[in-house]
Amino acid sequence: MELGALGSSGVAITLYGDNLDELQIAGRNVADQLRNIEGIAEVNDGNEKPTNELHVIVNKNKAMEYGLTVAQVYQTIASGIKEETKSTKVTFDNKEYPIVIVKDDSELITVDSLETTILKGTKNKETEEIELSEIATVENRTGMSSINRENSRRYITVSATIKDGYNVALVSRDVEKLLDTSHIPSGVELEFAGENETIMETMIVLVQMILLAIAFIYMIMVAQFQSLLSPFIVMFTIPLAFTGGLLALLVTGQDLSIVAMLGFLVLSGVVVNNGIVFIDYANQLRAEGYNVRDALVETGRARLRPILMTALTTILAMTTMALGIGAGSAMMQGMAIVTIGGLTYATLLTLFIVPIMYEVFNKKRKYKVIKEEGEDE
Repeated sequence: MELGALGSSGVAITLYGDNLDELQIAGRNVADQLRNIEGIAEVNDGNEKPTNELHVIVNKNKAMEYGLTVAQVYQTIASGIKEETKSTKVTFDNKEYPIVIVKDDSELITVDSLETTILKGTKNKETEEIELSEIATVENRTGMSSINRENSRRYITVSATIKDGYNVALVSRDVEKLLDTSHIPSGVELEFAGENETIMETMIVLVQMILLAIAFIYMIMVAQFQSLLSPFIVMFTIPLAFTGGLLALLVTGQDLSIVAMLGFLVLSGVVVNNGIVFIDYANQLRAEGYNVRDALVETGRARLRPILMTALTTILAMTTMALGIGAGSAMMQGMAIVTIGGLTYATLLTLFIVPIMYEVFNKKRKYKVIKEEGEDE
């Protein structure tokens, strides 16, 4: 589980494609749509620190008329831009020195003279000199300062922050619903990323952890009670706790977040204590000869105070965190609210639901009565 998901906030959309121009167009299109969605604050189109570029677009058909290719045009322009060129090396006193040919400034290709650059081609088997503007167009464009790749695929990430008071999961849902991909070039693939996707992945991990915790708790109780039935009855306290935790979130207006899910994980291990105390004492009374109803009544009378005390210690310890008092407590507030709500609800209903389930499953079950030494057989 990534702890970064607990504090991050935002929506991110990753665009994959081979053509940088198409990626930039798609990035600007997605960014414009995000700005019109409620709950979105600042938007970044993925083109940070753009650079100004000159694009030379060669008309291949016209170039072929003069026997020229795009590569030849590129070589002519590239050599004309270079101020100096290494030609060879000479040796003096066993030391090599490079010979560098430096061009005069008037011979260099500049922005103003680019379109009038002379190219040598052949037409009708005769050598002809033509200007670059005759076979190509020069356009001013905005380029990317860096090119990102993932698995050899180029990509840019359009990101947006969430306004205060808005839930990132709900805003992300609106983005997925309202985003129009019909204007995105066909060569561009779109993939949702950001905090919402991280939250969903973490939620799945947490659910798996809770299920695994419940399985381990059951196996430990089976070893303790030497029975499959008693732990099964105790496990009925867990859905009671989860119901109480959800009700607490509903009453306080909190969202079901990753931190709140941690509260359910805590409840899985804490709430069964009440059931263990109750069932264990009831089993002892049954072994002493009590019938089911009398054993449950006596257990409720004798174990009420210990059950309430163990629950209150945890509830009171979490109160300051649930109220958001203290540095950093607001971040863990959801966990505290779930724990308090689930433990309170489960503790109260444990005194009703667990006895009912115990009587249902043990009504016809007989216990071997343990007699003290010296007692008449």
